[in-house]
Amino acid sequence: MGSGSNSKEGEERVLSHGDVVLIRSDLAILRGPCFINDRIIAFYFAHLSASLQEDDDLLLLPPSIPYLLSNLPDSAAVAAVADPLRLASRRLVLLPVNDNPDASIADGGSHWTLLILNNATSPSAPRFVHHDSLPGAPNLPVAARLADALRPLLSGSDSKRDTVPLIEGPTPRQTNGYDCGVYVMAIARALCAWWNNGHDHREGDWFQAVRREVDAHSVKAMRADLLQLINTLIQEKAKANSTSKGDTDPGSLQ
Repeated sequence: MGSGSNSKEGEERVLSHGDVVLIRSDLAILRGPCFINDRIIAFYFAHLSASLQEDDDLLLLPPSIPYLLSNLPDSAAVAAVADPLRLASRRLVLLPVNDNPDASIADGGSHWTLLILNNATSPSAPRFVHHDSLPGAPNLPVAARLADALRPLLSGSDSKRDTVPLIEGPTPRQTNGYDCGVYVMAIARALCAWWNNGHDHREGDWFQAVRREVDAHSVKAMRADLLQLINTLIQEKAKANSTSKGDTDPGSLQ
């Protein structure tokens, strides 16, 4: 995918958060201008998930899982991986999409987008919504392959599953060649805020929230916001383990 999921050998770990381990080079990526890797997206999705207060209706998946589901050889293999996720019973599922064509290349891929399985705004008519921050939605074929893999897992008759549509959602455009991953995180943040605020039915869906809250300025600011969030979590862990040896220095981001 956009970057390897595993820590680079010998590189200093700066924060363990859930199942995600951030390393020092991830901080340099956030300072930019750099392409966001899958560790950073997985970290932020884990942080957003924690804010949902055990709400099982909304599921944010780390990039490794959608990528795996897109590249499995058959529907039986997809079902074996996806069944524990209970996708059909969720109201919203957020799936980061990466265009890496070769699963053997950990650092492959050059574009991130966000595919959303939406059972929330019309439970009787689920749909996939794709958010691509580049003009022309170049990642749509990759998102369509993932949607094709997931359709057999959705509840209902075969005919209904086959007709679950995939549409392009309104997405603010990135103004450079490296911020696509930040747009994915910013859209996810806007959607989770919309959800936590009672998913305002006057808006019908999260599209207005994305239009209102995601733009080049907020995306630029989000890199600094993420660095501050990581720094805060490092400091909190240092305080909680103040008597332990070898803890990360709370000032390590400086």
